[in-house]
Amino acid sequence: MALLLCLVGGVLYALGLPPFEDERGEIKDAAVCKTLGGSAGAADALRKVLPGESSYSFDDQVMHRRIDDTDRTYETSCFVNGGGKMLLVATAEMVGYDKAEEWVEDVVANASAPSEVTSFQAGDKAVASERIAAIYVPCRDEGPREHLSVVVELKRRGDAADAEVRDGLSSLARGAALFAHRQAKCDAPAKVAG
Repeated sequence: MALLLCLVGGVLYALGLPPFEDERGEIKDAAVCKTLGGSAGAADALRKVLPGESSYSFDDQVMHRRIDDTDRTYETSCFVNGGGKMLLVATAEMVGYDKAEEWVEDVVANASAPSEVTSFQAGDKAVASERIAAIYVPCRDEGPREHLSVVVELKRRGDAADAEVRDGLSSLARGAALFAHRQAKCDAPAKVAG
């Protein structure tokens, strides 16, 4: 009997199951990528959608920052890791599509089946599923009609219900869209409620 208890205990420990699971790490507001909007709302949304890990790390990158009206580039990314795995990626970049539907096809193709996404109110077009939330944000009013493509893709999810994950990803996309719109010096209305 003692041997059986030791064997079961060893298996539970090796798999990280209760009562041996690691304590969930804290997601602090100050540690969250600024490109997600940098607010407590972003940290709350991340706590909602991410799996429990003993620690989290955030890598914020600004590759191209729009300098002025003649500059047609803007690109940022945020990588969220935990437990040695990529958990979430958020990107924002300046793009130009003839139609918003073409943009949806491109951004959704790698993360979700088109039938899994639903629209939500933001930008010129916004879609979300349990794996992705994306907003096509107007940027330039003058000259070529360029937009910001803001995409938040969940690589590994926590235990939250599908609707809660979708809401969390949409919230993260909104925060990232507002941040990108300000930083890219856009002159067109963002059409994104904070």
